[in-house]
Amino acid sequence: MTIVVISTGGTIASTETADGAAAPDLTGEELVAAIPELGSVADVRTHEFANVPSPHLTIDRMQALSELCAEYDADTSIDGIVVTHGTDVLEETGYFLDLTYGGETPVVLTGAMRNPSLASPDGPGNLLASVRTAASDGAAGRGVLVCLDDRVHAARDVTKMNTMALDSFRSPEFGPLATVDESRVVWHRAVADGGPVFDVSDESLTNDVHAVTVTAEMPVAQLDCAREADGLCLATTGAGHIPPTIVPALEELRDAGVPLVATSRCPEGRLARETYGFEGSERTLQELEIYYAARNLQKTRIATVVGLATDALDELFERPER
Repeated sequence: MTIVVISTGGTIASTETADGAAAPDLTGEELVAAIPELGSVADVRTHEFANVPSPHLTIDRMQALSELCAEYDADTSIDGIVVTHGTDVLEETGYFLDLTYGGETPVVLTGAMRNPSLASPDGPGNLLASVRTAASDGAAGRGVLVCLDDRVHAARDVTKMNTMALDSFRSPEFGPLATVDESRVVWHRAVADGGPVFDVSDESLTNDVHAVTVTAEMPVAQLDCAREADGLCLATTGAGHIPPTIVPALEELRDAGVPLVATSRCPEGRLARETYGFEGSERTLQELEIYYAARNLQKTRIATVVGLATDALDELFERPER
């Protein structure tokens, strides 16, 4: 059993600098060397992809990471892939990979909430659990996975729920797919079909997709910047509701050909289709021909980026009609 660890930086690879602040520094080789028990799980190889804080990762770098995973999938000597990653945008990279990586080799993302300079760092345990997960018989066919705090999540479901707690990564409403109990990976549930995988080219990618959270009496000016954008994603209130004052601005964007995609700012649930009819309700969204998304705002933006790059918005989202 051979597992490749692709390191990208983040807290898991950070050490304290001279001024006492942490920054990515450790290589993948150093991360692996610090966990002798890995040798009893698999033959672990490493690949240095980057060594940066995760907010520094771009859409283009996510695409390059997806292509690298595909290269390892084509290598018959590799049985699993683990990506070490900063936790800030881990869920976005994980979802991008879930949409664009179509290989059979399991891919598991992991990271850490405490850097190695702190007491009780969680990175070594998370990396060990992730290698166990990638080597598990049940890992294949479940899409891209995320493993932290001995819980295994679907990348499409998981989100970072706390700024600093060790159990920050959770899957609202649906829960984890598996837990890592001692040396075993215990699978608790299957996953629904994640849909098609999209073949993205570097030239077609854009980062010019705006993401706005709807709030009470929000300024219309928040939408003005999207006039020249490639797309606009909205995290609406409740089940798909917006202040009526922003409806004219959204009509202008629609008429200008800017794709509009809506989700909810609530961590659980989906957009309504037929419950309310007031101005600014889900009926208004449908009159605006807005796409419906089922994931949080940051993942909705990633899906929109992929959909625009592949002319596949209609495959990724629904567009209910009244």
